[in-house]
Amino acid sequence: MIDTKQWSEALLEKLQAHFGDHLVFAGIQGSRARGEACDESDIDFVAIFEMLDANIIRQYREIVATMEQSDLACGFISSRAALAAWPRHELFQFVNDTKALHGSLLDIVETPTKNEARQAAAIGAASLYHAACHLCAFGSMQSPDSDYDATKALFKNAVFAMQAHCFAQGSNYPRARTELERILENRGWNEEYDILRIGRDDEALRAHSVDKLCDMIISWSERIMTTYTESPQELVIRKERKTDHEQVEKLIREAFNNHYVPGCFEHYLVRLMRSHEDFLPELDLVAEKGGMVVGSIMYTKATLTDGSGKVKNILTFGPIAIHPHHQRKGYGKALMERSFERARELGYDTIVILGNPANYVGSGFVSCKKHNVHMEDGSFPAALLVKELVKGALEANDWTYRYSSVMDIDEGEAQRFDDTLDPLEKRWQPSQEEFYILGNASL
Repeated sequence: MIDTKQWSEALLEKLQAHFGDHLVFAGIQGSRARGEACDESDIDFVAIFEMLDANIIRQYREIVATMEQSDLACGFISSRAALAAWPRHELFQFVNDTKALHGSLLDIVETPTKNEARQAAAIGAASLYHAACHLCAFGSMQSPDSDYDATKALFKNAVFAMQAHCFAQGSNYPRARTELERILENRGWNEEYDILRIGRDDEALRAHSVDKLCDMIISWSERIMTTYTESPQELVIRKERKTDHEQVEKLIREAFNNHYVPGCFEHYLVRLMRSHEDFLPELDLVAEKGGMVVGSIMYTKATLTDGSGKVKNILTFGPIAIHPHHQRKGYGKALMERSFERARELGYDTIVILGNPANYVGSGFVSCKKHNVHMEDGSFPAALLVKELVKGALEANDWTYRYSSVMDIDEGEAQRFDDTLDPLEKRWQPSQEEFYILGNASL
């Protein structure tokens, strides 16, 4: 395979010899820059000139034609002024995907921002949505091979929207596919991970129908678009009603499936909770969007016992669930904040939960050890988190935590209940190992 570094440096040397300071930037993009190229991969070379016209482009073309395997050459050519005036959402991807060989793009354009990443993700998702809908509606009029080629292009282009989405959600920009995969695994973004995995494996792609593949892109791209056009303030947060029960249980099952274990038991737990003496219907809240329940939070009573045997009544919540299509929009935090307000009104001053710290420290939860709260065996699990609703509620004391007995479910009964429902795929995924480590690691 051609040595991209040597080829690019050789072309750069020729361009500088011919154009001198008129060439203000040169770089490489695409699979060659990421180290993911194959023999047939294009060489995406970027050349930015002080000014540009057809005569300069002709000279550039003639120089490129002198290069070995010039048929692989492609890329981006622009003047400094044109690039500086380029739409910012497109510059976000352009700047992050370009590996500089000469000059700096940041001497021409400003550093891309998270707001521009959000625009790039939303606009990319809109393009994917339209293309997937069109393929699903009209693709059957063409040949099956043509359909799969078009679907493969959809999955490839979805990666660009994912990169912008990751950056907008606080990650470093994942230029390489391996880095993107790591971020998706660490965050438990299963929908994105499946799209990435299937898109780079022809065998996995053809294991699904074109309709199924289009549906994956349609569902994901719709969620990405709504992520950056909606806000938590548009939610209606209210108490759960009996008419919500079936919808909430279905939502919880879809949200927790394969998260902590292959399959899940949380939907069975909430069915038991509602009739248990420790359940608090006053703190049984749902988030509603457009008449549909998209989130749920439920509380039960719990206790802390100090060294003298005095028992303090506290709260624990869980499960808290947001439908997979509505996650990462701030809905979960909005539900928690409303429930915290209501809990204070009811006279409670402390909440203790078991959960991933990354999901809760932003809402005021801290390590159990900071308040000397431990399990009955004296351990301080890394996943045991505490929030004082009233500052100083726990003071300087030693506390033993005990959750409600409703949490001690019979997994066999839970499985039998789950077997009566429409089947969902059960599989291992990294979030299960992550929570196992957090739950069993002690401070």
